[in-house]
Amino acid sequence: MLTDYVVEDASYYALREVIIGYTLPANLIKKLHLNSLRIYFSGQNLFFHNAEGYRGINSEARFITGPYNTPLVDGYQRGSFPTPKTILFGLDINF
Repeated sequence: MLTDYVVEDASYYALREVIIGYTLPANLIKKLHLNSLRIYFSGQNLFFHNAEGYRGINSEARFITGPYNTPLVDGYQRGSFPTPKTILFGLDINF
């Protein structure tokens, strides 16, 4: 028997991408004998928050191929993976 017992609140909020950079001032660059120097930080999927009590891994994804491609499969989210976080630091130096 199908029921609404398996229906959950899947609302969420997320911080998807942040890029912060700083280009050093020209007078400092000349002292270092460079044309330009930029320092930067980039982050993807840094924060993800699901609704209280949500039992799935990622409310955006659901595996919908193979045996999961049917409304008769009950239970919470199956077959998805957590969203990976990516953090990158860098220097952009021009001589």
